[in-house]
Amino acid sequence: MHASTRPANAATPATQRQGQASRLLALLAGAAALLASAFPATAEDSLKMAIAPFLPEAELNEAYAPVADYLSRRLGETVELQLFPNYLSFWEATRGGSDFDIALDAAPVTDFRVQRQNWQVIARFDGEVTQSLVTREDDLILSPKELVNKRVAVQPSPSVGALVLYQLFPNPVQQPVLVFERTNRDVATAVIEGKAKAGVIPTPLVGGYPGLYPVITTEPLPFLGFSVSPELNKRTRDALQQALLSFAETEEGQRILEEQQLTDIVPATNRYYAGNAELLVGTYGY
Repeated sequence: MHASTRPANAATPATQRQGQASRLLALLAGAAALLASAFPATAEDSLKMAIAPFLPEAELNEAYAPVADYLSRRLGETVELQLFPNYLSFWEATRGGSDFDIALDAAPVTDFRVQRQNWQVIARFDGEVTQSLVTREDDLILSPKELVNKRVAVQPSPSVGALVLYQLFPNPVQQPVLVFERTNRDVATAVIEGKAKAGVIPTPLVGGYPGLYPVITTEPLPFLGFSVSPELNKRTRDALQQALLSFAETEEGQRILEEQQLTDIVPATNRYYAGNAELLVGTYGY
């Protein structure tokens, strides 16, 4: 046998091939990353916009699908609605981390996301909104005190209706018997059909139900706000804000707002909603 003349540290043909293969894989991986960045986001990478379930899912989808489609065209990236069947499922998703990118929500939970989850408000629907404690016109209820131990319909907490109701009846031993309904429309129907003696709904809905009488109307709160997750990069956040504010600047945007009976979308900041999360004190998960 002849002793090998190869140096002890010399690479064998097999190890050379392995090194070449590793470098080739690294080059292919880099090329794949460049290609992926060059193409639009896939459906899995779409922006998810959650909407609080203050109305039935079908009604929310009809009203806000055109809004999402408009934003998708302006951004060049799909904006997908994320709807919830009721406030319980919505609150579980919210307090667990708000695993979506954009939220359209009432003032208390909008401020909750800002304070507890570092979200950022970028726009809002113009105006304010009040809640009304309503009964049937043929029921002679003149004061909330008359409803202690009576059945009162409301969406589950943290709906604004429930938060307002707890403020109207702060004494836990002098409260109505709560009848929880899925949406504000279900609350109105429960009162009209006699399932409940009274209910709490947004004041703008009262006029759509002949036979309802507002016993009391609350102080106004800021209207619905658009906020975004801290995981959303600044470029996308700024582009989304510009797209929202462009509704008032384009014929298409104005048409969508008019057709869906939505108010103008105007600038807003965290400060505008500051303090509203205090209404959630005592709410499970707050």
